[in-house]
Amino acid sequence: MSAFCGLRRRLRHVPNFHPLGENWQHIVNAAPPPGVTTPAHPAQHMADAGSPRPHGCLCKTAVALWMPLLLGLFSTQAAAVEHLDLATAYRLAATQDPGITVARARLEADTAGVDIAYSRLLPAVGFTASLGRSRTETEYPGSLRPGVTNDYESRNLALTARQPLYRPVDRAGLAKAEEQAGASAHVLRLVQADLLKRVARAYAQVLTAQAQRDVASNEVERLGTVLRQAERGFTAGAATRTDIEDARARRDIAAAALVRAEGELVRAREALQIVIGAATAPQTLRPFVTVEPLAQHVLALPLERWQEQALTRNPEVMALRAHVRAAEEEVRRQRAQHLPTLDLVASRRHSRNDAETTIGQQYDTTGIALQFNLPLYAGGGIDASVRAALAAKSEAEGRLDARRRELRQTITQGYHGVRYGLAQWQALAQAERSAEQALIGARKGLEAGTRNTVDVLNAEQDLARTRASRIDIAYQTLVALIDVLTAAEEGVDAVLERLQ
Repeated sequence: MSAFCGLRRRLRHVPNFHPLGENWQHIVNAAPPPGVTTPAHPAQHMADAGSPRPHGCLCKTAVALWMPLLLGLFSTQAAAVEHLDLATAYRLAATQDPGITVARARLEADTAGVDIAYSRLLPAVGFTASLGRSRTETEYPGSLRPGVTNDYESRNLALTARQPLYRPVDRAGLAKAEEQAGASAHVLRLVQADLLKRVARAYAQVLTAQAQRDVASNEVERLGTVLRQAERGFTAGAATRTDIEDARARRDIAAAALVRAEGELVRAREALQIVIGAATAPQTLRPFVTVEPLAQHVLALPLERWQEQALTRNPEVMALRAHVRAAEEEVRRQRAQHLPTLDLVASRRHSRNDAETTIGQQYDTTGIALQFNLPLYAGGGIDASVRAALAAKSEAEGRLDARRRELRQTITQGYHGVRYGLAQWQALAQAERSAEQALIGARKGLEAGTRNTVDVLNAEQDLARTRASRIDIAYQTLVALIDVLTAAEEGVDAVLERLQ
């Protein structure tokens, strides 16, 4: 710390030097980052109290005062992601999304459940041992034979192996566990697809807000140029005061629209930051491919083909099908409780003095047997369990059927949204070209004296509205494209490849 203070004193006489950098005034006047509390300067308290300020603690105080602020600034800059594309944004979101964490944990639990169910069909080996000391007093009532007292050790060792041969309940339980694990794998894919949809929508919203902001900014610049032309025309006697006021009013309206566009861009960036968990620096988002090739890819196939792909590839439908199969296995498992079980049991037993009648005797016994068990009556509980399993199976089938219908409707709406969105986008592209030509004609007419400033302003406004409408249609078409692709494409990688 003393070396730092000495270096600061030596550099104090260097021109334009400040320990906080060239933009030190902006740093000093800036508010600290969120979560950083700026303490009151100790020297200020002493000055207020009328006490002299000690020179030895100024450097320590400055470092203690501004170090948290500087660290906060540096960490904020480091957190900003540069050159962000959609794939990177999705990976950032996937690393901290709680839904994916929950789905992965569920998949791990269900995978372990498969191992647990399979273990019930494998051999089970057990070993038991007991070692103790006993004292037995034996008397013979009604006999002249004297009583006997025995003090001895007892020992019993047993090794048992059991191999299930026929257990329909456990066999059906294994099939159910496998279907549940498969359903969890599809649910993980579903969560990933939903996350990609949210990231893509937020990403597209930022791109749209940036485009709208650029249009609004260009509009302000153009109307500012028109205002200056009107002022020069008024000075030269070629324009009226009304032309100036009209141009200024439109310029002010455009400035207000620019403020609104800036606010929309800030909100869109914050929404994307919440989804991906990282800040995005301005102008760092790489755009999607244009709307037209994406829409043509979707429209190249008929609607029925996309619906068929969605019903066979959609992870939610596949998960619901797995749940139906798991419910069917549960019905089999419950019905199998009426059936017998058959096990192969082998044992090896060593005993010594294990009972009062075997004192002084040792036995080594080896046995192998088939153990058969047939349930006869369980109080009606098995029949009730079967009815409950059948009801759960009907519920799973109903959910699958409902989701199929919803998916068909989603694909239909998205497909038509892409079709008519592309048509509107192409029509607005032609309208934009026409508006540009109209603006060029109005400007030339103003120079020739056949048009006035109001005509130029109207042409400028028509062009700005057309561009804004085209951007909105492009965003709506992208949303429809994302809905179709995430519902019908196989995996998030395929969707990312299409959108990049």
